[in-house]
Amino acid sequence: MANQDWVFNADSDKWESRESETVLKAPPRRKKEVKTPKRKVKRGKDAQQKITGYCTCGRKAGTYRQEPAYCSRYCYLFENTVAPGYKKKTLYECWRGTGKYSYNPPYPKITVQCLWCGEDFQLGRNQSDENKAYCSSHCMRQATRSAVGTSARVGSRKIGDRVRLMRILRWFKDQPLTSAQIADYWNKWFRNTSCSYHKAANLCKILEAKGLVKHYQKGTEKRTYVATDFTTPYKNIFGEEEVLNNR
Repeated sequence: MANQDWVFNADSDKWESRESETVLKAPPRRKKEVKTPKRKVKRGKDAQQKITGYCTCGRKAGTYRQEPAYCSRYCYLFENTVAPGYKKKTLYECWRGTGKYSYNPPYPKITVQCLWCGEDFQLGRNQSDENKAYCSSHCMRQATRSAVGTSARVGSRKIGDRVRLMRILRWFKDQPLTSAQIADYWNKWFRNTSCSYHKAANLCKILEAKGLVKHYQKGTEKRTYVATDFTTPYKNIFGEEEVLNNR
């Protein structure tokens, strides 16, 4: 006898062969009315970035005056600069976990631009380089020179004060500041110098006459200032002069 497939018919309570009777099929499953969305696996935030009071590198935060959440200019730029070839991924995200056994490798040097001359230089994480804004002592002296007495010493223009004010306005690109706010940031950011709102307002008027700053004022509201140039090196704006007596 040839092998036959037998199926149990629940209606007749009998076994039937596939040849004689049509095999009863199970009812089709009902389609899901609600589709569960696919979960997107996102890489979590680095645990070191969640520790309050400490920089991501492990040192105490607050020593970088422009951004108190970081310990230095290096750490701020390293975590907020977009890596080449990416739209959002930062240098820190590309570097994290790429060392042996998925540990963090040594901190690399990053390329930044000198605020005075605009030339590239390497910024390292060591304490002697991490907060540098200028590529050399020459650029630093040119950017911080101030008039003392006569013009024969360092010139009759207080370039150092104008550079400091431009640095503040360039930092807050889309946020107009009053003279009192500029003076407050000045006193927090820069050492061995002070500024009042009268001094900030006078400097803004001088720079506004040169087309570097413009003001906004509606009715009786306080006048606010914003920079108009964010890319030109200060050397091209203010020029260089011979600095005597290291002033």
